[in-house]
Amino acid sequence: MTLIGAILNKVNSKTSLNSGRYISPPPEPEERLKRRKKRPVYKYDHVRAAVDTSAPRYDAARLYRNLPEWKRRAFTTYKENMTLLTNIKKTHFNRGLVDSRWKVYPDRSVQYYKKRVDFYQRVETDNRALYKRIVNTSARLPTAAELARDWAHNRQQIIHRAQAKFVLFPPVPQETIEDAVFIPAPGVKRPRVYLTLRMRDCAVIGDLCVELFTDRCPVTCQLFLELLGGDGLGHGYVGTCFFRQVPGLYWSGGDVICDNGYGCYAQRGRRVPIGAENYHYSHCMPGLLSMRVTRDDEVCGIFNVTFKPLPQFDLQNVVFGRIIRPCATYEAITQLGSALSSRPQVLLCSSRRREGGRWVCGQPNTKIAGRTKFMRD
Repeated sequence: MTLIGAILNKVNSKTSLNSGRYISPPPEPEERLKRRKKRPVYKYDHVRAAVDTSAPRYDAARLYRNLPEWKRRAFTTYKENMTLLTNIKKTHFNRGLVDSRWKVYPDRSVQYYKKRVDFYQRVETDNRALYKRIVNTSARLPTAAELARDWAHNRQQIIHRAQAKFVLFPPVPQETIEDAVFIPAPGVKRPRVYLTLRMRDCAVIGDLCVELFTDRCPVTCQLFLELLGGDGLGHGYVGTCFFRQVPGLYWSGGDVICDNGYGCYAQRGRRVPIGAENYHYSHCMPGLLSMRVTRDDEVCGIFNVTFKPLPQFDLQNVVFGRIIRPCATYEAITQLGSALSSRPQVLLCSSRRREGGRWVCGQPNTKIAGRTKFMRD
């Protein structure tokens, strides 16, 4: 083959490659195809990828991440401001010129002279202000004219009362009843009992006179009187404490079983528990006695003493009595106690009532005496 023929063959071969023709490789042997491993099938190939485009969740903690840094910066700024203010006041108290506007710095002798002049001017201004206050301010103590006027008035009152008629026994104060619905009907005589209160291991506070609404709640009043005198089995109000004392709202007591508000008294000889007798009266005034009603519509002997109108107690407590007011003991216990504690412990130490022309006193509770002594020790 000549040189020209070789060149032509090479050109033809390049032309055939650029023409787009593809020469397939030789077929592989069957054994090699058998040895080739197949790609394993992924069980989630049919599941398409999903991109969550929802808004990110609200994270309240992110608001507090920078709070310590902000607090530190604020505290640092506050300290710098206080330091600057202290330095300014210190310079002022030392009779220094804080805001000097001297364009030319004078000699030391002139500086001393200027400071002395400024000091005397400020002293003169302060003296004038003090003199003005002394002249214009009235005296805090009463003047002689005012004392003479008061004595003349008191002298007239003494002479007038000395000439008045002498009264050996002062008039009986009227009972305080804010709502007329609690006034008994004509001809109805309601019994009254007296409860004596005292601090545990301390002196007696005083007596409370209680009027019972036997004409409206006879069964509830009978239960209260039975526990007040003692049921004969050791249960009674005498010796129990007020386990809940909320100043200005109410007191709760009368738990003859546990003495902590979790007991429930079952009357002797009664198979069916006592339910809510009626809700005739509302807690519309202070000084009312109401007996608690459980969720099972059962009265267990626990009673409340209210210090203000409590309409939220309606339909949950039966009002069966009121405290005769004005009463110094009632006013003393109104602000006594704590809503989160039963201290100080106030006991119902004794009770008495007039029955058949004689005084009947209540028997102490013997069921909780040992438990109370153990808790106190």
